[in-house]
Amino acid sequence: MTTRYVYNRRGRLVRSVTTRESSWTEQDRAEVLALALYRSQLCPCGCGQRYADTTSPEDTGPQFVASRKVCRARMTLLEAQQGAETNNAAIAGSRLWQVRTVRG
Repeated sequence: MTTRYVYNRRGRLVRSVTTRESSWTEQDRAEVLALALYRSQLCPCGCGQRYADTTSPEDTGPQFVASRKVCRARMTLLEAQQGAETNNAAIAGSRLWQVRTVRG
């Protein structure tokens, strides 16, 4: 960080300019720009696929196959929350839930 002081003819300080080093390197900026470019090419529906692929003609574009997996941690959390349902809003609103891995 450097500061440059500018004085008038009477020797009074009229301006000071402080220059700081950027906290981002050229590599940081390049990576953020690359990430922005990548994200700009994704389908806006949230499927995670490239927009150009998802909107291509069905007969000439890539084919897609859907699959699913179950997040067992989320399933366990939802089951526990359903089992602990209460009509008392103060109790329900004060519960803090967490999921942890059980090591055998």
